[in-house]
Amino acid sequence: MRLSFARMLVWVCVAFMSLFAVEFFLEWWRLGRPGLEALSWEGVNNAKLVDVLSPMARAYNNILAMLIATIGLAIPLTANMHTPKLIDMFLRDRLNQAMLLFISFGAANVLFVDYIIGPKFAPMWAFRFSICFALFGWAVLIPYFFYVVRFLDPSNILARLKSETMRILDDVAVGKNHHEKAQHEVHERLFQIGTVVLKSLDRSDRGVALEGVWTLKQLIDYYGSLKPRMPAPWFVIDRADFVGLSPEALELLNEERTWFEMKAMTQVLFAYQAALSKTSDVVSSVSDAVRVIGLAAHRRGDGPMLGLCIRVFNNFMREGIKRKDVHSMYDVLYEYRLLARDLEDVPARQREIARHMRFYAASARAGGVPFIQHLAAFELGYIVRRAYEEGGEAARDLLDHALAIPHREGEARIPMVVKAKLKLGGFFVQLGLGAAAKVVADDLADVPAGELRAAEQELLSAERSFFEVTDRQENLDYLKPERRAPLQRFVADLCAGKDPAAA
Repeated sequence: MRLSFARMLVWVCVAFMSLFAVEFFLEWWRLGRPGLEALSWEGVNNAKLVDVLSPMARAYNNILAMLIATIGLAIPLTANMHTPKLIDMFLRDRLNQAMLLFISFGAANVLFVDYIIGPKFAPMWAFRFSICFALFGWAVLIPYFFYVVRFLDPSNILARLKSETMRILDDVAVGKNHHEKAQHEVHERLFQIGTVVLKSLDRSDRGVALEGVWTLKQLIDYYGSLKPRMPAPWFVIDRADFVGLSPEALELLNEERTWFEMKAMTQVLFAYQAALSKTSDVVSSVSDAVRVIGLAAHRRGDGPMLGLCIRVFNNFMREGIKRKDVHSMYDVLYEYRLLARDLEDVPARQREIARHMRFYAASARAGGVPFIQHLAAFELGYIVRRAYEEGGEAARDLLDHALAIPHREGEARIPMVVKAKLKLGGFFVQLGLGAAAKVVADDLADVPAGELRAAEQELLSAERSFFEVTDRQENLDYLKPERRAPLQRFVADLCAGKDPAAA
């Protein structure tokens, strides 16, 4: 933004000087190229010098009035839309300080030079300086206007908050900033980013909200790279930093050294809660950001941060169930399963995610949103298939979690869950995993053959693209061509009472 200001200032100054030089040269040539004595009122009519400076003084006053009016109106109004701290950010900006001082000094200087001119006293160097200063003041006004407008852009506000936070973290990492002061400054900026996101969601401004969430993601990643270099006192926080947390929660934060991540992820959680009621389509991007944050933490070996991301996903699940927001849960479960898929080298985390999915699936059913439980059966089935393909250590435990999703409700069967389990059985037949196929067959033994055949036909006839527009678009029932024949063999053996393991 400052680079754009500098570029525009150079262009405006060049344009002004070129125009004025051409204008002067043409007139000077037309009038016979007079000498310097003909171009000055010095000693001839000093009052004329005052007449020249008087309108410049008025012009400077107008410039100053415009700047103050713009700042006095635009900044508070914009601060009310995004973050009240914008006023402080504006006044702390070096360029804004320089411009206000420059215009104020220029206006005072013109008045002073105007005052000291006398009948026999012509301060020509001060006079010329005032003229050049005034011309430059008008030239700089144009790029500065654009700078102020860009300054108020919420994207630039977020970028500024991010750069300030990174600078503070850098200073702490090299010992330039006291940890308590730095903690306070970081808290403040993370809150400001969260405020920008929430206010954007209030106005259904999806673009700015997503930029804010991604800014938090970038800060967490950047902090993760600096974390090993942070001094030990930096990781210690007290109740004043997290008002409302219990002593036990604060103790856990200090032990896990995750107060920064907790503060940032809390803003993400608030954004998710606001998006549920305002812009539910933002939920998919928020949950995607949490998944990416968790994977980045896993890659750099930050187990506590990965655990925090899993807990945030669980909060997403709980909030969606409370509000019975099926669309949001549809997106969150998808991102949650992708996180589990990419943690094949951490079987304990895969088991943990599967356990949580199963728990919240049951909670959704009890809360009057049974579709979430049915959807969880497909998601767990996907995780199981990937685990068996990769030869994962947790594969068998994941299968138990998937089959624990009930496919009966009283005397009736739940078709979606039955189809999810049939897909698993066909998959095991395709891979020649007879023992695993038998486990699925035993689980489905209470389903009548007619219902199994009906579910099989629905799976075989399902088109890849779902018949409505969704975030995933691929039909949950869709089977790839190479998996259809194994599914048919599995259903045929199941209906005939054959042992898939023996087959």
